[in-house]
Amino acid sequence: MSPENKLFPVFSKKERDEWNSRMGRHYLESGNLWKKTDKKVDYELNIAEIGQSRIVSSKTSSGEFYTDPDYQNKNKPTILEEFYVSSGSIDVEFESKKFNLVTGDILIFDDASPPLRFKIKKPVHIIAVYMPIVLLKSWMPRSYDKLQHTLLSPGKKSTELLASYLTLLANYAVTENETPLVKSAVPLLMANISMLVFALSEMEDEKPKSIKESQLDLAKQYIMANIANSKIKPARVAEELGISVRYLHWLFKQTNETFTEFLTRKRIDLAQLLLASSSNDTFNVTEVAFMCGFNDSTHFSRRFKQQVGIPPSKFRKNRNP
Repeated sequence: MSPENKLFPVFSKKERDEWNSRMGRHYLESGNLWKKTDKKVDYELNIAEIGQSRIVSSKTSSGEFYTDPDYQNKNKPTILEEFYVSSGSIDVEFESKKFNLVTGDILIFDDASPPLRFKIKKPVHIIAVYMPIVLLKSWMPRSYDKLQHTLLSPGKKSTELLASYLTLLANYAVTENETPLVKSAVPLLMANISMLVFALSEMEDEKPKSIKESQLDLAKQYIMANIANSKIKPARVAEELGISVRYLHWLFKQTNETFTEFLTRKRIDLAQLLLASSSNDTFNVTEVAFMCGFNDSTHFSRRFKQQVGIPPSKFRKNRNP
């Protein structure tokens, strides 16, 4: 939606420069907001860095705001946003869809189709989490490709759990302390991603159609919950599910992927997340290998290059130029 009358920037040049400095080059356009009048907007804004992700806590009394139409990346979305209404109400309008959000709602969207307009009905507190999609994609449930303009509403425990965590995350990260969180970045991001995946998985239309599919899902869930444990073996998973090791291997065989192949693939996925979210000063490659359940850094590097195409050190350099 493009209003016909003249628009004025919400941020002053000084405020915009500060936004750009705190948010970094990946998230510059997300702060390019416009309004219909030159009246100053009454707002409170706090920004925190957690690895490559950003947490923005904003409080605004009222108003109608527009985004820059150039803030779209339809060919290759790179940024995912969790937009949580901590209190108040706000209308969020996209090119072909509109949401009337109230307290407790969490809206998920990416920069392929960002909001065009925000209309605040009454004082609202928004907690927004911006993260690179590369941190999330491989951890999403089966419905990842359908993830666009997804609304998580109160009522489901998983949504309420995610909302509570986002509140805790903002309270912990968004402070007057200018120092970005370093050592805590990885566990904080992983917790957020895990809860988001959990909440989204409850929305999936596709449910297991048989006992065998349910057993396979349970096996995979147990593996994911214990993926950093280097001692996880088929026997341990089979015992947890109350099935034989032979039957467990048979379940995986139906997916054209063995138990070991699935475990290794997910460990490498986790390694990519850790490498992309931290610097070598925070966790070196050997430490990342051990955090992902590998006992040997050489074996880890070989498996990583086999799956990703480049060594872990080069992958990190490309993600953190």
